[in-house]
Amino acid sequence: MIETDVVVIGSGAAGLTAAITARQLGLEALVAEKTGLFGGTTAYSGGAPWIPCNHVMKQIGLDDSRAAAETYLHAVLGEAFDEDLVASYLDNAAAMLEFMERHSEVRFKPFPLPDYESDLPGAARCRSLLTPEFDGRLLGDRLADLRTPLPQLMLFGSMQVEGADIHPMRHALKTWAGFRHTAKVMRRFVADKLRHGRGTRLVNGNALAARLFYSAIRAGVTLWKNTPALELLVEDGAVRGVVVQRDGERITVKARRGVLLATGGYGANEKMRAAYIPFAEHHHSLQPEGNVGDGIRLGLAAGAVHDPAHAGDCIWTPVSLLRKPDGSVVKYPHIFIDRAMPGCIAVGPDGRRFVNEGTSYQTFVGTMHRRGITQAHLIANRDFVRTYGMGLARPQPFNPQPFVDAGHLVEAATLAELAKKIGVDAAQLEATVQRFDEAARRGEDPEFGKGADAHSRFRGDQTHQPNPGVGPVGSGPYYAVALYPGDLSTVGGLDTDGRAQVLSAQRQPIAGLYAAGLDMNSMMRGRYPGGGSSIGPAMTFGYIAARQMAQGRVPAGPIGRKQFAEAA
Repeated sequence: MIETDVVVIGSGAAGLTAAITARQLGLEALVAEKTGLFGGTTAYSGGAPWIPCNHVMKQIGLDDSRAAAETYLHAVLGEAFDEDLVASYLDNAAAMLEFMERHSEVRFKPFPLPDYESDLPGAARCRSLLTPEFDGRLLGDRLADLRTPLPQLMLFGSMQVEGADIHPMRHALKTWAGFRHTAKVMRRFVADKLRHGRGTRLVNGNALAARLFYSAIRAGVTLWKNTPALELLVEDGAVRGVVVQRDGERITVKARRGVLLATGGYGANEKMRAAYIPFAEHHHSLQPEGNVGDGIRLGLAAGAVHDPAHAGDCIWTPVSLLRKPDGSVVKYPHIFIDRAMPGCIAVGPDGRRFVNEGTSYQTFVGTMHRRGITQAHLIANRDFVRTYGMGLARPQPFNPQPFVDAGHLVEAATLAELAKKIGVDAAQLEATVQRFDEAARRGEDPEFGKGADAHSRFRGDQTHQPNPGVGPVGSGPYYAVALYPGDLSTVGGLDTDGRAQVLSAQRQPIAGLYAAGLDMNSMMRGRYPGGGSSIGPAMTFGYIAARQMAQGRVPAGPIGRKQFAEAA
């Protein structure tokens, strides 16, 4: 048996933020990671936390207020608005950000992205922040312990690309600025490949995971990999530690201040997905292999609540598939890069459009669910694919033909031929494209308003006028890629209060037990106000949990907002 102050189960943004915070507050902290890699779902993500009233937005002349953020959350969440959780988040999110920038290598840069529901009262820009790139060479040998991004989101096997790279790379052969930027990134990658065997320029969520991992190492957090948590140690109704498996042995780790569940939800658990996810047999998850609901299982055994009304909440995204000859499947998340651009449409099985293609990933798949659509198609012509790419097919100078040959893309000379190949009514598809193109030539989308709202307009091609999000599909040849409902992560974890304390069926805190990240029933309750609406709360409630544990050995009961603010 060993003893420490804080045990964190899981190593994503929530767990590592909590561990770093605990160390900075003078506590011993141990992170038990089930897999052989640190970073969790965060390492796969865009790495953008949604933080109202953040100080970073001031760098580009923007500002925010707590009142506006609360108004916006009321509008987005509706009846799901939880006063305790939202108040705690708004009281602490910006403070967490400043704390992490002072006491770790975590950094963020401004990004004027509009909130996803940009037409609602209280919406703002730059609540979603970006993580600056990180030099993976700083991790030395520990770089091998960091989870890499999904391979299908990288170039040449290990070259990471962030949003700011996309436009210059698309114009590498058209403009001097595009060529210069692309050449710089390529030079770095080639040098890394020769010296390290892989790219070491880390961006997006991989940069955030790396910054957290690096900071945890420097702070003296004990980091155990290949260490699954088996059961919680419960004494007199309080959680006092955890039993883990390490090097083939059962080890009891006593926690003087508490245990935080941050194992990353259950996205890789087929049984749980079948129980909770809509159209589960058609659904595809991009979560890491270790995210099988361990935190939920451990919490339930200690008396926690997994609310069935929110157990199936996820961060949705449309997904396309590439079936490889060996039987494996590559899943590609259509977050924004192709479908938000001008010149494409998404149609359902009836050959009709059903959504603003540039809307958030959450709304796109939520619309599929409501309409019972388990397969849609994104459709565009050759010019579009050459300019923007489609699914796994990259824009020029890459050739889409291998993806046509592999069945990922469908190619046809005419819309009638394309309709036959994808199984939709030809006359209806032709009428849909004709109707769309007539308005699109004027930069309009009267049916679904693509590019009319601030968010989908921002996500489009800013060099395309008059509407960055809308352009005609135009003449053939045409391409289509099948889109299925999918998710980036589950967010329907255990019920907690605003101090990240896990609640019992009697709505009382279970002493010594905390949850954050995907193991916590998200304060967003399945809604998605803006980019990073999972990472922002994950880091914030991880921070809150650590500060709560720093106040005393095991809290006897809930601490009021005023007390908590004074203690923090």
